[in-house]
Amino acid sequence: MSYNAITTAAQTPIPMTPSELQSAIEANTRAISQLATTVGRSNEQLNQALNFLVSEFIRPNTQQHLQSMERLERLESIVESVAAQQQASAEQIAANAQQIASNAEAINLFDSRLEETRQLVAQNSSQIAQLSVKQERNADQIAANAQQIAANAQQVEALAETSRSQLAGIIGNGRRIDRLEQQAS
Repeated sequence: MSYNAITTAAQTPIPMTPSELQSAIEANTRAISQLATTVGRSNEQLNQALNFLVSEFIRPNTQQHLQSMERLERLESIVESVAAQQQASAEQIAANAQQIASNAEAINLFDSRLEETRQLVAQNSSQIAQLSVKQERNADQIAANAQQIAANAQQVEALAETSRSQLAGIIGNGRRIDRLEQQAS
């Protein structure tokens, strides 16, 4: 549009004269000035409110948030450390369980060998008892044999004595015969 006009809410131009336009400009200037003063006061109040919010709420909350973040980071590192320790503990538990199973197997094998050894000891004890009985019988037999040998030795000695006497008699007879033959010759 080529003429000066103020638009209304419906955006319809209203034709104005230069004096009306000057009055409108002055009224607008005053309104703007009042608005600037009001805005200036509002800005000061806003700055005060903003400073109060910052000093009383935002800064403490920010500091608390930063402290919470530091604590959270420490907690995260502790949790990671605990998780690593738990992992190491779980691995150690698994290794211990495997060692226990291996030890249990070795103990079972040892128990079976021990039972075999007990059976062998029992068999050996039985055989030793049987041998002891046989040894006692043999000892009785040896004693009887020794007595028999002693009796036989006495008989042999008696026979030897008899044989010596008979031999002496034979030798004596042989000498008599020799003498008789010498006499007869």
